[in-house]
Amino acid sequence: MRKVFFVLSGLVVLAVVVQFYLAAIGVFSEPEDELFAIHGTNGRMVLPVLIILWIISAALARAGRGTIGLTFLVLGLLLFQTVLFILTGLLTGSTPPPDGHVTTSGTIMLGFHAVNGLAILWVSTIVLHRSKRLAFSTPARATTSDEEPEAVPSSSP
Repeated sequence: MRKVFFVLSGLVVLAVVVQFYLAAIGVFSEPEDELFAIHGTNGRMVLPVLIILWIISAALARAGRGTIGLTFLVLGLLLFQTVLFILTGLLTGSTPPPDGHVTTSGTIMLGFHAVNGLAILWVSTIVLHRSKRLAFSTPARATTSDEEPEAVPSSSP
């Protein structure tokens, strides 16, 4: 299960990087809304399902409270991406394009969408490193009372 957790960790990081790529494709395409919809679909469907599977695999792999907590944090940050749009609309009166209008204050607030995306990438990368260590580290060999622990080589000449 630990290797499954590692694989899912890699997939989450990859999916977040793809999400940034899809955002860039959407912004730099004409008309931008058609390709930008792929970014929305990935963020609202693919990433949540993948992250929920990731949380379950972290628990089954017994990844530790801190690591499991970080997977929940990523889910919370992902949910905040949508909450940010709702809050921006409520606080600034902005409505999403193409039919709506985003105010200057709405633009400033929505800039945090990318910053929050970077936080998602950062935390998921930390979990990826932890999952790799968990999946591929060898457990320390237990010693009996008769055996001497292995000597640690010193660095002095």
